[in-house]
Amino acid sequence: MSDTKIAQTVLCANEDHDEETPAVARLTYPNARFRPTTVCADDLDWVAEQALDEKASVLIEPVEHDHRATTDAIKELVKLHRRAYSEPVKAILLEAPDAPCYEDLPETLEEREKLPARFHTPHWMGDCTPKSWVCNVCWDEGTTTRWPCKAASEHGGEVFAR
Repeated sequence: MSDTKIAQTVLCANEDHDEETPAVARLTYPNARFRPTTVCADDLDWVAEQALDEKASVLIEPVEHDHRATTDAIKELVKLHRRAYSEPVKAILLEAPDAPCYEDLPETLEEREKLPARFHTPHWMGDCTPKSWVCNVCWDEGTTTRWPCKAASEHGGEVFAR
């Protein structure tokens, strides 16, 4: 058996690149606004600035390649965050890796309420009156459910223990 290490390169998911570009980070959106994805160094700067401008949450994890360290890009993002908010992030609630995105949610509120508890994470509605925490999946056209919703209250361990 050989001790040969096979180098794997994770590619940027941006389809607008002319050629395959190595990714430097994995992005996860706790509010399920977008599906998790990978980005290159150029796209990471744009995503980070956009998220800060919109005060949106995005979890950025480095992608390690055998031929390139990516910690510098992550350190730059931390500096941007601290400049924007003047304090470090204290806690991050991660969405379930298999959480459905906005377009894939069931049609009716009843079907959404029956989704596994791990999908019933909070979302901060800071741009409305009154400001409140709502469930990411328990909503219907014109209707939202305060968080914790019924599923999150009954099965809280599944919401936070992954």
